[in-house]
Amino acid sequence: MAADIDIDLLRAFLAVVDGASFTAAARALNRTQSGVSMQIKRLEEIAGGKLFERTSRRVAPTRRGEALDGYARRMVGLNDEALRTLRQDVLGGVVKLGVIEDYAVHALPPILAGFMAAHPNVAVEMETGFTPVLLERLGESFDLVLAMHPDGAGRGEVIRRERAVWAGSRRHPLHALDVLPLALHPPGCQFRHAALTSLDKAKRRWRLAYVCQSHGALEAAVLTGLALTVTKAGTLPAGLSILGRAEDLPALPTFEIAMHRARRSRNRAAGVLGDHIVASLTDGSA
Repeated sequence: MAADIDIDLLRAFLAVVDGASFTAAARALNRTQSGVSMQIKRLEEIAGGKLFERTSRRVAPTRRGEALDGYARRMVGLNDEALRTLRQDVLGGVVKLGVIEDYAVHALPPILAGFMAAHPNVAVEMETGFTPVLLERLGESFDLVLAMHPDGAGRGEVIRRERAVWAGSRRHPLHALDVLPLALHPPGCQFRHAALTSLDKAKRRWRLAYVCQSHGALEAAVLTGLALTVTKAGTLPAGLSILGRAEDLPALPTFEIAMHRARRSRNRAAGVLGDHIVASLTDGSA
């Protein structure tokens, strides 16, 4: 008596059970009816008795067949699960990511943590900067760039829209000063341009009290009451308040957040990470 049961024989057995006929089983397995009959005969020899009762209308399992049914399904299922795991391509490699800084600080960490937990063989190299500079290096230095554009630009894969807002410390009412002290990024920052343009149109006087490339440093300066700044409503740091018309500050424009991907990239990990970031930010889960 054979010590092992061939999985292929169990598939034929289950096809007969589910189809209630050898004809249906042959069709499902893309085999001849005689071929399926031979497999069942071989399985009956291993099992030590008949597995099916044939009538003029249908084929039904015997008690021995009923006993085998549960085992067969578990064995075939476990076999298929093992093969899926073994044949699954392991995602790996390095993804080079360019990101606008506030998203790198506030939005992306939990998204990247979830992605890298699911794909531990992928490494991410991230660099922050202004959108124009990052996009100039897309394809050469970056596989992906998460960028910001004026509303309506329609560039890249638009994920969401962000409203620019004035922000200041809750303990320091600097908006009441005749000359507004500002903490902004250097030239090239879209928020800097929007802030200064809107203030000039509103004829509000201003001065640059603090200029820094680091987003975190700007936030710290504003928290201490050094100046006001412009940030995204969706990434407003704790401790800062949104200011607006009530504080005699002009309205600011809306911007688009978009994903850009290097053309003709063969980096599969970059494609999967790009899809993950887009889905996470579109769902608002960041």
